[in-house]
Parts: sequence; C-alpha cells; structure tokens
Amino acid sequence: MKRLLLILTLLGAISATSRAQTLRVGVRIGANATDLSLPKVSFGERYIVSDNAKVGLESAIMARLNITRHLHLQAEFEYSLSCYQVRYVAPIEQLRVRLHANRIELPLMIGVNIGPMHLLCGTFIRIAHSEKSSAPNLVKIKFNDSDVGLMGGLGVNLGRFFIEARISGYPRSVIHSRVESQGTTEQIRLKRHIRYSLSTGILF
Repeated sequence: MKRLLLILTLLGAISATSRAQTLRVGVRIGANATDLSLPKVSFGERYIVSDNAKVGLESAIMARLNITRHLHLQAEFEYSLSCYQVRYVAPIEQLRVRLHANRIELPLMIGVNIGPMHLLCGTFIRIAHSEKSSAPNLVKIKFNDSDVGLMGGLGVNLGRFFIEARISGYPRSVIHSRVESQGTTEQIRLKRHIRYSLSTGILF
C-alpha cells in the first residue's frame, strides 16, 4: 500500500506540472553485471560459494520531466534479467551453477544536467521478481533484499539519444538470501549485492 501511494503521488505531481514543463518519453536498453558476494554456505561436506559475474539484460520505458534547464525528474518502468554464477563443491564433484533473476522495477530519480552530461540519483521500487537455477536440486537462491533500493548514474546526451552508466543496490543491513541445496535451507547475510549497468536510449 505504501508503494502504491508513493507511485500515485509521484505520477500526480508529474501530471500536475507537465503542462508548464517539458515532458518527454523514451525507451532504454542495455546490459548489466551483478557483483554478488556470497559467503561460503556449508551443507555438511558440501558447500556453495559465489563465482564470476555474468552479463544480463535490461530494458525500460521512461519519462523525463524537465523542471528547469539544469534539473529533471525521471521515472521508468524497467525489466531486468540479472545473471549469477556460483560454485557447488562436493567430495566427488564440483560444478558451476547459473542463476537467473527476473525483476520488474520502478526507478525514480532526480537528474542534474551539466552541459551534455547528466547525473542521476534516486531510488527504485521492486514490484515483481522471480529466480531460476540451472540445477535447482543442487542450488537455489531466494533473494530477500528490500523492495526499495538506491540508484545513481552518469549519462551523456547526444541529441535525442543518450548513454548511461548506472550502479544500484541495497543498504547492507537488508541484503540477505535463502540458499537451498537438496532440501536443506540456510538463511545467510550477503556481503555485497550490487548491479552495474550500461545502456543507451532515445527520447521522443
């Protein structure tokens, strides 16, 4: 309910001021890589540790409201596919397991325009997510992070087009997950769960 009220309030504020300001809509698409620092999780003689990061994808429909020449408000409806890889180690085998997390999020940011560049800072609200494992009997991870995180970035405007680099994550106190292997579950606190992304888009 709190998230819904926040979204409605922001949309109402944008709608109320859009007549006097410039509202532009656009699309954005790019790639991401997630830095997951998973501590060693033991299940008897078996254990699971984090491995190399993998490349994922993200896309968004966006709206940018220019409040002043140097300040804008940006809201998005974003879909992201984040890819992870962990190592499953047992006495007689060792293999890499890939994990995919599908998320739908609403980034809400303030942008500061400095010449052809712009800085972004704000938050994102996660409204849906799901996880999938390439070996669900051996490794499954349920990410129980907060539904609200922090986001920042840097972009370059090229006419109607733009390029942006972003970083997003959660306060360390709320990044925890549930790790399951062969019917046994462990609740653990992650050391780090940060997503880096590079994308390009167009504003109409």
